[in-house]
Formats: sequence, structure tokens, C-alpha cells
Amino acid sequence: MALAWPVIKELLTLRERLNELFDEALLDRTMGVGEPSSGPYCPTADLYETDDEVVVIMEIPGVEAGSIDLQLHGDRLRVAGEIVRADTGPGGQYVRMERPSGPFFRDFVLPVDQFSGAPRARLERGVLTVRLPKAAGMRRQVVSIVEDGS
Repeated sequence: MALAWPVIKELLTLRERLNELFDEALLDRTMGVGEPSSGPYCPTADLYETDDEVVVIMEIPGVEAGSIDLQLHGDRLRVAGEIVRADTGPGGQYVRMERPSGPFFRDFVLPVDQFSGAPRARLERGVLTVRLPKAAGMRRQVVSIVEDGS
């Protein structure tokens, strides 16, 4: 016996809300990891810092480089784009759909708020790498400790 469409629609809505709740619970805003994404898809990402730059690495398989929007505002980086579902062609129809599609974005709180030079971004095999060179005043400096001789 097939379920009625209204029941399926309610279950899909419930699933989306549960995904949002898990995103909110798992993403630690105090650590600057990021914010929940828009919609049901939240691309996975890593963010790390070196002495000279901040690097964000994000998995976004199937997204074209030209459809990615990167915006840097102070200590915030937004990565937005859209995953387009493959066209099945004439007479084709999906039997199973598991891969996400539609618009997405991720916001990141960066560990510094001043950068120098142009940010660099590279999309290779579905992995986006964004490199943000730190301004000279934001770079880590080694402080020498002088031991008191007395």
C-alpha cells in the first residue's frame, strides 16, 4: 500500500528540520567552526591557520567553479553556490536520488580579521581550497623570554 503524498511531504519536512537541529547542535560557534548552512545541505569543511595564512578546505562535489560565490568581510568568509541535479535526458527519470541539490552556503568566523594580498581559491576534484594571506600585524610572532639571572 502506497503512502499518501501529504504524509510523505510531512516526513520530508520533519527530516529537514531534524537536519537543521543536528547542524545547530554539532557546530560549535564558540570555536569559530562555522554556522549552519542554508537548506538541507551543509558541505563539510576544515579550517586551519598557519603563521602566514588562514586556509578553508570544503568538499563540494559536482559544483562548477563559476557557480561559487566567495565573500570576505572582516573576520567572516561566506562560501555559497548551487548543486545542480544532473539531467536524465529525454524519457529518463530518477529511480533513486541520494545526492543533494539546490543552493547552499557556509559562513565561517575566521581567527583573524585583517588580510593582505589577494585571497586565492582553487577547485580541484570537488574540493575547494581558499587561502587567505594574513596581514603583517596579524601574523604570529615568537616572543623570546629572557630568564632573570638573579
